[in-house]
Amino acid sequence: MYKIKLYFDLQGSYQNRLTMLHGLLEDIKKKWNVSCEETEVRNLSKEEIKNLPSLIRSIPPQVRGRIVSSGHHVLPLSRTKRLNLRNTPITILKIDDAPADVYPHLLGTNYATPEDFISRILRVGPSEYLQARGLLEEPIIKILADYPESLGKGTSLLMISHETEAGVIDIILQDVKGNPIVVETETRAKDSSVAQVCRLAAGYAKSNGLSLEQVRKMIVCLGYEGQLETTCEGSGVELYKLVIYRLV
Repeated sequence: MYKIKLYFDLQGSYQNRLTMLHGLLEDIKKKWNVSCEETEVRNLSKEEIKNLPSLIRSIPPQVRGRIVSSGHHVLPLSRTKRLNLRNTPITILKIDDAPADVYPHLLGTNYATPEDFISRILRVGPSEYLQARGLLEEPIIKILADYPESLGKGTSLLMISHETEAGVIDIILQDVKGNPIVVETETRAKDSSVAQVCRLAAGYAKSNGLSLEQVRKMIVCLGYEGQLETTCEGSGVELYKLVIYRLV
């Protein structure tokens, strides 16, 4: 079910990191029985090299974050959108052969390396890792996109996975009065989710010439931790929890 693929270039600037990465992958194989493959760039066909950037881009932006190198961050794709294997190894997590996550990436302000990813998998295993990474958020986004009126009569979809300077907004809706709603989806929300949606709403307002008061801020989650209701109330953030009811 789970597979980790490591791509690297023996002529890359990170040769001293490859021994550690190889050792971590071997430990994951033994501890969690996860399929791990290592591929040197010279063993890739021209077609594979051509298709790999598209494979990486197919991962939802709210999961993979930014993947094109910028500033001081070395990412899977160069500024010209080509594979950046000369400057960084690339790891891809697959579920049933479909790409689910990639490293390195920049998610919000958090830069994570392949070592960060592989070390986490080794500690907690792939299932717990996926739960912690919030990969259940994608179905929540799909539900809201298909049924925006579940959050209020007259609510409509504006866009999904909208990239801003402040990060990627999961989904943007519009209420019956025409006000945009910046929505942060979470498997399990916490106080940091409030800070995140406030930051994204501020970035959206600024880039669209709106006052922050015009933008509604919302968290939609499956569950939450601590005193999140109080935190949301004090920050002007609406909190919704998805609930399943038995009907018959």
